[in-house]
Amino acid sequence: MKGMLYCWAAVMRTKLAEQMAYRSHFALSVLLLIIGDLVVPFVTLLVYKSGASFPGWTLYEALLIQAVFALAKGVAFPFFFGMVGTTLSQVREGTFDLLLLRPRPVMLMAMLSGFDPDDFGRLISGIVLFGYALSGISGPNGQSWLQFALLFMASVAILCAVSLFLSGMLFRWVGSSRVFDIFDAVTSFGLYPGTIFSKSLQNVITYILPIGLIASVPASALLGRAGWGALWALAPAAAFLVLGALYWNWMLRGYTSAGG
Repeated sequence: MKGMLYCWAAVMRTKLAEQMAYRSHFALSVLLLIIGDLVVPFVTLLVYKSGASFPGWTLYEALLIQAVFALAKGVAFPFFFGMVGTTLSQVREGTFDLLLLRPRPVMLMAMLSGFDPDDFGRLISGIVLFGYALSGISGPNGQSWLQFALLFMASVAILCAVSLFLSGMLFRWVGSSRVFDIFDAVTSFGLYPGTIFSKSLQNVITYILPIGLIASVPASALLGRAGWGALWALAPAAAFLVLGALYWNWMLRGYTSAGG
């Protein structure tokens, strides 16, 4: 564990130093990510200002869901999702073999090589939106914060699992350059309260593809709408992460170099 943390710290220092060589490009990239992540909350704000609403959810409560989603992406994207683009490019070029020669787990090396400081812009937008949403609701108690912290870890675990599924897929289907479009399409359901969807769709995005657990459940816990029973979400999140790791390693075994 100590060695893994040292690797992460070394990579973060190196990548940040690289970005500081082009400060204006780094600042612009972060700004564009912040603006992009605030588009959906802005649309939600316009919906509520027009008199419409999500049944059972006030404006600030709906924004809290989207803020939690942005926070989870702000953690997962810099540390995990970079491996998707890295795997795509390296498998196409046949350079992924170099990671196999490193004296570290291949999955860890794929994550390290894909670390991208630009994606911390998502974390900034999540923090800003989270603070704004909290300003419009009554202060959560200590129990709610504890439940939220545990469920937020589950949210990050789910996103990590998604990155493993997407990058694992690229060992064989190296032409799938639209994997992030797949991610955006599937996870868009997690930006809204689950109660606005049909019961069948709720079951799909909760028990089959646990996308609905990324933001709605942690936000409900923070709002005091869920008791300790809400921690059941930790089990499917852990199972999804394990499946993602098993799938990634299974696909890695089928990697045949220079084109998958």
